[in-house]
Amino acid sequence: MAKDTLDEIAEMWLKSIPDEAGNLAAGNWMAAILPHLSLVQTSPTDTQDTPVVSFAFTVRPKHCNRMNSLHGGCIASIFDFTTTLSLARIGRPGFWDSLGVSRSLSVTYLRPAPAGTELLIDCEVVQVGRTLAALRGSIKRRRDGQLVAVCEHGKVNVDSGPRL
Repeated sequence: MAKDTLDEIAEMWLKSIPDEAGNLAAGNWMAAILPHLSLVQTSPTDTQDTPVVSFAFTVRPKHCNRMNSLHGGCIASIFDFTTTLSLARIGRPGFWDSLGVSRSLSVTYLRPAPAGTELLIDCEVVQVGRTLAALRGSIKRRRDGQLVAVCEHGKVNVDSGPRL
């Protein structure tokens, strides 16, 4: 990730290409989500503010539960994927370059998002150390800014190298 920008990394993951066996690098369950997820913006890295990475997502019927609302498991998968991508802002060879693995993912569901709803997802790195990171995400309706869900995501760095 040394010379890649976050935008390039995000676009690479969002356009996850199947391998010879047809499996996506991001996981096959993401095949129903990735085509409807796009990078909106990244905040500058040269400020003291917490960097925010924003995505857009439009709920389709295939993402919904039997009440025609965005399924909670789909929301958790979206948070897992998008908050992880926010780590690409600080990753460099030997430091979070693999973007780690999930240690915890706590999602609070606040209101439904029916099929057709356009959503904005904001993700931020709250704290990052050598082995652990704390990430936060929010999903809002685009039309009125009302929160749909929030999350706290803990990650563990699994980059190869000595551990102290």
